[in-house]
Amino acid sequence: MSHDAHAESHEEHPPTTIREYVMIGFVLFVVTVVELWVSYNEQILGSTMIPVLFVLSAFKFAVVVAMFMHLRFEHSLLWKLFSFGLILGTAMIIALTALFWHDRTDAVGGPEYHTGSTQAEASAPGGAAPAPAKH
Repeated sequence: MSHDAHAESHEEHPPTTIREYVMIGFVLFVVTVVELWVSYNEQILGSTMIPVLFVLSAFKFAVVVAMFMHLRFEHSLLWKLFSFGLILGTAMIIALTALFWHDRTDAVGGPEYHTGSTQAEASAPGGAAPAPAKH
């Protein structure tokens, strides 16, 4: 295929200006600040914190893929593939979050961490905890 034929088959997209890159960077910066604020203010948002973080992360993903990877100018099949990956990844994270949402062993120390002393601590002389077993 000659260079002219290749140039005709592939349309060039308009270049992204420096001003647009700075604006995109500023938007991503603001979204990141909001994500940090949300993650440090768990008591304000409560159980809505994780869905809010999912939405903000998906927005950042879409902006980076569309603007920095120039996917908005490519064939629609590529956009569909990236969207499928985002949807699949989000579904997996939501499924794992739902699976372990009420798991009491997620805290350091297991369930004993929340319930107080264990039976082994109560039977140890002087109330001291036994030494951990070596593997």
